[in-house]
Amino acid sequence: MKLWKKGIFFTMERENDTVSAVITDGEVIVATGEEEELRNQYHLEITEEIDLKGEIVFPGFVDSHLHLLWYGQSLARLNLNQAKSKQESLRKIREKINQLSPEEWLFVEGYNENEWQDDSTPITKTELDTLTTQHPLLVRRIDYHNVVINTALIDKIGLKDGQIYDGGGEIQLDLDGNLTGILKDEATNLAINAFPAATSEEQEKYLELAIEDLWSKGVTGGHSEDLHYFNGFEGTLQTYHDVIEGKEMLFRVHLLIHHEELHAYNRSNEIFLDGNPYIELGAMKIFYDGTVGSQTALMSQPYAGTNHYGLQVQKDEVFLNLIKAARKAKLPVAIHILGDRAFGKVIETLNEYPPLPGQLDRMIHTPWLNEELLKKAKSLPLVFDLQPQFMSSDLPWALDVLGENHPPLVFAWKSIKESGFPVAGGSDAPVEIPNPFYGIHAAVTRTVREGKTAERYFPEEELSVYEAISLYTTGSAIAGYKEDSRGKIKPGYISDFTILKQNPFKVKPEYLSKVEVSKTVVNGKIVYQKK
Repeated sequence: MKLWKKGIFFTMERENDTVSAVITDGEVIVATGEEEELRNQYHLEITEEIDLKGEIVFPGFVDSHLHLLWYGQSLARLNLNQAKSKQESLRKIREKINQLSPEEWLFVEGYNENEWQDDSTPITKTELDTLTTQHPLLVRRIDYHNVVINTALIDKIGLKDGQIYDGGGEIQLDLDGNLTGILKDEATNLAINAFPAATSEEQEKYLELAIEDLWSKGVTGGHSEDLHYFNGFEGTLQTYHDVIEGKEMLFRVHLLIHHEELHAYNRSNEIFLDGNPYIELGAMKIFYDGTVGSQTALMSQPYAGTNHYGLQVQKDEVFLNLIKAARKAKLPVAIHILGDRAFGKVIETLNEYPPLPGQLDRMIHTPWLNEELLKKAKSLPLVFDLQPQFMSSDLPWALDVLGENHPPLVFAWKSIKESGFPVAGGSDAPVEIPNPFYGIHAAVTRTVREGKTAERYFPEEELSVYEAISLYTTGSAIAGYKEDSRGKIKPGYISDFTILKQNPFKVKPEYLSKVEVSKTVVNGKIVYQKK
């Protein structure tokens, strides 16, 4: 047994509930209390002592919504998410092109025109063509719902002027019907799928990069949706086993099942997962609409200055059949929803076809709501999967994109919580950096993290520090159906800890994003320690 002593352990059972010592035995917390009493009781069984020297300990933080393999891939590729201008972005792409072999293809991640200080217009095909006419080039927007491609790639995949995409996406054309190089939502796959699929070795590398980075941020587990985009359901699931179990990179994953992989899930009969403490399957994932940044979130009012209401990825009949298929497979659903109109249409269907008793359907994102929608949803068994960083990243520009008739409840975390729904917190990495304290800072301060403006956006929806930390502890545990074994520091719960240098309850709110991780512990083992 291990004695973890001289720490301040926030148990997350109640606000301000702390102990100074914990006994663990492998994966399980055996006892909590004060050092002297635990030593007296377990002195014959203690084999190791860890002196935390006053550091702050929480249950292991779990990111309730991210894409682990995509995140690792984004760490391995050229990524523009930190670029501060269009010129810097184009310069970085040009530098990468200069390193390519003849006719090599290039896939660039993470561009975000809303963060640029010189020019907030999206990258265009024309600009990419000035960089290269030889190398097929794709630049993916940070929200993963929009890509821009150059003429070389357009020619490779055979797109034509005037071409219309039949489905939940768009091949964008200019007023003359010519290709702009921009593809949205499902249409992005026309270009993405033309790139060579990642090998098993590359997938393992991506997952290793993601896990190591998340450990450094104090994250011990994540709810991820990867099982469709790489090597199919079984092949990608095997990657998780090969890395987490085979290479002993301890990390707890709760994997959503993309709706197109439901047949593979049914065929597998969960043979991969029986009793696995690190890898489990969750709800069936469905995309209902897009994003505000790509003007594809389905809204009840048109986008500012347009007659455009967004995009419904799943037509009504298709969506209904997907819900029926999930229920037949005895699964809850996890639905990507950005727009208020999308939310209203979704809950109408869920009200007709609820999940099994004890299951919760997962509402992912839901940043734009109104009180009537929350009232209509109140009788449904839902958990809200929220991304607080989106508020910090998306406001104020999203208010400009939507216009003055935007829905009145904006990133309404307090309203959702007070309506009685459990709430969990995630980052949607690689869309955002998966640092839980970036999300906690946004949830508490309702401000932009980088300090571009001092404005507090819709402060009536702020959370307390305790409520914000709960998103990543007890909230994520509820979303993963592990509230009786995870998310608290309590006997019988798992021995996963996030250990901090500063006490977030004593840090000024504006400095919450600066809280530092000292150690990350999974299964009673220190997997990361800051040097």
